[in-house]
Amino acid sequence: MKKLAAILAFAALAIAGCGGGGSDSSNEPIRFWHAMGGPLGSALDELVGEYSITHAPIESVSMGKYEALSQKIMAAVAAGGPPDLAQCYEAWAANLIENGSLAPISGFLAGPKGLSEEEMADFWPIFLEASTHQGQLWTFPFNKSVRCLYYNKDMFRAAGLDPERPPRTWDEYRDYARKLTIDADGDGRPEQYGFASQITASMFENLLVQNGGSLLNADETAVAFDSPEGIEALEFMTDLLVRDGTSRVSQGFEYQNEFLGGRVAMIEGSSVTLAFLGGKYTFELGIAPLPAGKVDAQLVAGTDVVVFKTSPEREAEAWAFVKWFTEPAQTARWAAATGYLPVRKSAMTHPALQAKMSDHPGLREAYAQLERAVAQPKARGWYEGRTILERDAIEPVLRGKAEPADALRAAAAKANEALAES
Repeated sequence: MKKLAAILAFAALAIAGCGGGGSDSSNEPIRFWHAMGGPLGSALDELVGEYSITHAPIESVSMGKYEALSQKIMAAVAAGGPPDLAQCYEAWAANLIENGSLAPISGFLAGPKGLSEEEMADFWPIFLEASTHQGQLWTFPFNKSVRCLYYNKDMFRAAGLDPERPPRTWDEYRDYARKLTIDADGDGRPEQYGFASQITASMFENLLVQNGGSLLNADETAVAFDSPEGIEALEFMTDLLVRDGTSRVSQGFEYQNEFLGGRVAMIEGSSVTLAFLGGKYTFELGIAPLPAGKVDAQLVAGTDVVVFKTSPEREAEAWAFVKWFTEPAQTARWAAATGYLPVRKSAMTHPALQAKMSDHPGLREAYAQLERAVAQPKARGWYEGRTILERDAIEPVLRGKAEPADALRAAAAKANEALAES
């Protein structure tokens, strides 16, 4: 809370340029702040536009990136003018709940325009678990994804691999990457890499839970990623990405361009990566769940949506949009357009999503990972802790500047400080 108070005091100065937030004026549209851009922003704007015509006006305001969204939200809260709705990571929500900024979703659910027990049972349990803080729902599932393996089936065939049988274990992951790597002149710079990735905490996080580990301890008061399971996971990641000489590590999303350009056979991405590949590939694309470790588990990523305290009328209007957006028809269309997961089980049978899975059969298996999914931590300070994990452990190890065990322990000490100070 000490850090939160300091952030709020500073953030209030940054509200200029944001525009006003929520207001008691019924003439103003409901303002929805988010970080969706590119094809994701276009898909969201289409649904928001539809709702604005058929129900009530919603103003969709993209902040471009999650970091900017977080800063704008904090600034708006500090200045007393929050938006009506916003995307929100679980770890952000803890602070907003603590300072009394949010209207609890549980209150809307229990009201006359809430959802029945049957409707609530239609939501994937993992999403409701992630949205529950202090025993009640404060947030509601919005854009959730799981990680997938994307691979070039043509390259599989050329390497003598079955294109309908992607790697299923960690050992096979490395073995396939070796078989798919081509260094014709033996100069150590392959013309074709078996695998490519950016430097990201997301890959490590999934390896960790697949190895039976956890990001935080049970009560989320300290990190647990420096456990033997975590060290082993980062060792494997280093083998695959660096030591084996079969992978290309790139900046940003360049690895996707390498994949599209036919210079890489396999990449990892979220289920949303398909939207950014955008049909620009000239080969037969395969999609599959990630190869499994000791535990067949998958970490769910993405944000929820929150309703800010403004006025009873505006809060009700904001909830009405959330309720509509998460209805089976809308969540199915959102999933089909973006690759995000449908938040309701019945949406899986919607024609739009069925057509998408027919075009990309691997998506059906990827979505099935929801049955064995693990939620992201909700602790205050974890958002910063995750940044520390990536910056102080994963990146230096993959750059050859540190060993996995030492780097994880050093990052854990810093991340624990962030958790304690939040």
